[in-house]
Amino acid sequence: MIRAVIFDMFETLVSLFTGRTYFSENIREDLQNVGVSLDEFRDAWHATEVDRSVGKYTMAEGLAKTLRLIGYGGTKGPDGEKPWDEEKIAEAVELVTRKRREALGDTFANIPEASVKLLRDLHENGFKVGLISNCFSDECEMIKGSVLFPYFDVTRMSYECGIIKPNRAVFESICEELGVTPQECLYVGDGGSKELFAARAMGMTAVQALWFRPGMFEPHVPSPVYREFAHMETQADVLTEALRIDYEITDSITPEEYMEMRRLVGWSEFPLEQAAEGLKNSSYLCCFRRDGKPIAMTRVIWDHGYVVYLADVIVRPDCQAKGLGRDLMNRVMAFINGTVLKPGYRVMVSLQAAKGKEEFYERFGFAPRPTEEHGCGMHQWLEAGR
Repeated sequence: MIRAVIFDMFETLVSLFTGRTYFSENIREDLQNVGVSLDEFRDAWHATEVDRSVGKYTMAEGLAKTLRLIGYGGTKGPDGEKPWDEEKIAEAVELVTRKRREALGDTFANIPEASVKLLRDLHENGFKVGLISNCFSDECEMIKGSVLFPYFDVTRMSYECGIIKPNRAVFESICEELGVTPQECLYVGDGGSKELFAARAMGMTAVQALWFRPGMFEPHVPSPVYREFAHMETQADVLTEALRIDYEITDSITPEEYMEMRRLVGWSEFPLEQAAEGLKNSSYLCCFRRDGKPIAMTRVIWDHGYVVYLADVIVRPDCQAKGLGRDLMNRVMAFINGTVLKPGYRVMVSLQAAKGKEEFYERFGFAPRPTEEHGCGMHQWLEAGR
């Protein structure tokens, strides 16, 4: 059972790609007569990153050290040494730190309402909320002054605590202060700094936040998309994941159970014999059970050619909004991609969405009809003797 949700900050709750961006290439452009290539500057800049992250240097101090490493403002001596000009370094530090604050100002002035709502909703649902962030002095300051900060019960900001992800100690200490075990924690991050692997190794449930990904650009994308972690496409998915209940997975459901599931969601019923035949001839059937009773189920019909029909996605009303529908759809899509789509194949996957559920299926690639190319989906019910 999840009792606490722990977040990364950048590219999870806020994005550095919002508004004005200011990365290493921008810093180098602003430095006059820097005398080194972008790669050389980046190497020197990254050489101070850990010390800036753990509070050994402020951002200004770390930048000054970087500029001394590249001999900023000076000329290379006959023995290869790189003297520097302290006056020019001071001017450069003032310029760069100001521009960084302006860019960070854009980031924290444009915090998505969905991020704020998520933290608020988690508290309202009884979860503890934590933050683990690798950050520099200026970023730490911005985080503490943001509208997000009051929602965190416990924080571990590297500039203050002196430990950076993926160090196990930072995960252990936040669990201890939150009063939870790692197994009771959901960790949410974009994946940078190997954080998801570290959280999982601790025993946490780790998920990858992808909602800021469309706005990122290279070479500053923090991590690849990891197939081995569940993907959160929106902030709302995190609350669903936190509320998700445990279940067992089976590949069968009795006609009686199936009819009961249909009744609970207000769908029409069939004779049990007809239901049994339909279930028997399903190409794929997945049923989630809790204490032996079905709480969610789906089934797929496939003609073993190009037609795939998603016949049912049913979640008991008292188990809805807990991620079960998403879990069912992920399994359906895995079946189609892994079994139906053979090399060179194309298949048409169809469904009839319940009213108001269209947006849910759009998240899995389904397009509502009509479109410019395709007319409306159509159907009729036929009954024997009528």
